[in-house]
Amino acid sequence: MIPLFLLAYFSIGERLEYVAKFGFLKLGTMTLEVKDTINYEDVKCYAFSSILISNPDLQFLFSLHDTIEVYAQTGDLLPLFYEEKLSEGKFNNHSKIDFDQDSLLATYNDSLRVGLLKESRDLLSFWYYLRTIPLPINDTIKLNIHKSKENYKVNCLVTKKERVRTSIGEFNTILVEPQTEEKGLFSGKGGMQIWYSDDDMRYPVQIKTKMKFGSVLFQLKGVRS
Repeated sequence: MIPLFLLAYFSIGERLEYVAKFGFLKLGTMTLEVKDTINYEDVKCYAFSSILISNPDLQFLFSLHDTIEVYAQTGDLLPLFYEEKLSEGKFNNHSKIDFDQDSLLATYNDSLRVGLLKESRDLLSFWYYLRTIPLPINDTIKLNIHKSKENYKVNCLVTKKERVRTSIGEFNTILVEPQTEEKGLFSGKGGMQIWYSDDDMRYPVQIKTKMKFGSVLFQLKGVRS
């Protein structure tokens, strides 16, 4: 396991804004924010949020407004609480998960309990975690991720350095590719790719995720702090 000896590369109030593209088509926007630090069950946590909104001009095709809130321990960024609100066309869902990292249990909506792997992370805070550790080329970072009542062992392959051009400038980046052997999350090569800026801020400059209809690219278009 890689030791956590570096400080986080983000500050309270950081807001990263992305445009979501499918080819030349603008599908919508995504916002990642470090909202604050809070005490959750007497543990100091970062409050992370993600908001994904579809392009209103494409409402005749689909409509989407998804939000995620995560409280992750400031020391190791392990999540203690996860809340997800999905609004996708006629589909709506609201779920909460309490992560008990000591007892290795995830409690859904105060009732259903599911076992966890040790040091389990969620799909939002693991992006931030990768900003806080060394990313040497050709290394593999092993993580456990919990999603939708399932546990996944994830190998994050640090594959290469690339120059990435965005609307707010060019970045030297480090490409990380999370992969799993199990189906349903990062399955297959290129299931997800994350380009982190190769500097002290370690911004996720680009995130590419594979969908049934192709790949969607989230590209950084604004930074506020």
